Amino acid sequence: MENKEIIIERPVVIAGVTLIPVVKVSMNCHSGEGISFFGFKQPISIVLASTSMKRAFRMTGEEVTLEQLIQEVPDMQEVLERI
Repeated sequence: MENKEIIIERPVVIAGVTLIPVVKVSMNCHSGEGISFFGFKQPISIVLASTSMKRAFRMTGEEVTLEQLIQEVPDMQEVLERI
């Protein structure tokens, strides 16, 4: 069985800029003669936010609109409203 989801990690504030990591979490469970579990977290995007700007980037460096990122991760809207 495999379970994948995209989550928002805890924001970090550095020099007045809030960094919001977005990661894909994957958990795998296989059973046969025994049970094995495997999981990993893969960063996929980061949001940079301050009082004067909010921008999002893929880990490749490509900029993505906040609207597109909110489509992929609806909880991002609430996080951005708190900043």
